[in-house]
Amino acid sequence: METASFKKISEAKPYGHETDIEKLECVGHVQKRCVTRLRKIINVKGKKLHDGKGIGGAGRLTKKKIATLQNYFGFSIRQNSKNLERMRADVMAVLYHVASTDENQQQHLCPFISWCKYKLNPDSYKHKHVLPTSVVQFIKPVFEDLSNGNLLKKCVHGKTQNGNECLNKLVWDRCSKEYYVEKATVEEAVYSAVAYFTDGASAVVKLFQCLGIEGNYTLRARKAKDTEVF
Repeated sequence: METASFKKISEAKPYGHETDIEKLECVGHVQKRCVTRLRKIINVKGKKLHDGKGIGGAGRLTKKKIATLQNYFGFSIRQNSKNLERMRADVMAVLYHVASTDENQQQHLCPFISWCKYKLNPDSYKHKHVLPTSVVQFIKPVFEDLSNGNLLKKCVHGKTQNGNECLNKLVWDRCSKEYYVEKATVEEAVYSAVAYFTDGASAVVKLFQCLGIEGNYTLRARKAKDTEVF
């Protein structure tokens, strides 16, 4: 839910003045913050770190490495739903994981059951694609922000709003926001979208059956629609 909508709902007090409404975060959206913050860093031109080199480039912070960090960050949230402190620790473990070398092993924070291959076989694991210390120190504030308890406590549900976004699209596919329509039209669009979202294209067949209309060709067409592969 966007901030403006949440503000209006909070002010409206739909559940009574004694009930406070808490805004949760979509895990997918929070995960994207990792990419957004790190990409802003590598887009800064001319920035030199303590070792005299830039932030990006070969052996440094690249788009591929950012994608890896994003995935690890997402795993840290999803694998620790309902456990805020473990979630915070695992987020910081991501940073130490990419800083770890054969000589300076820093994967003590990595969870035993996780994305960390070192934990699976520590004796034979060889560290590859390690980020230099100067880069790690430069991006550390990003991970400190991402591990903030006030942010992550809104993610302990471990869910995304992809389903809500999909349902919204189904509604507006049936009733465009570009044109003014009556309330009844919007309600019909919502009913149709919810039915499609719940039971697929075949939902319309149930409606026809309730009306006493048996549609053989319609049934076959709707079933074919539900099995389409995009």
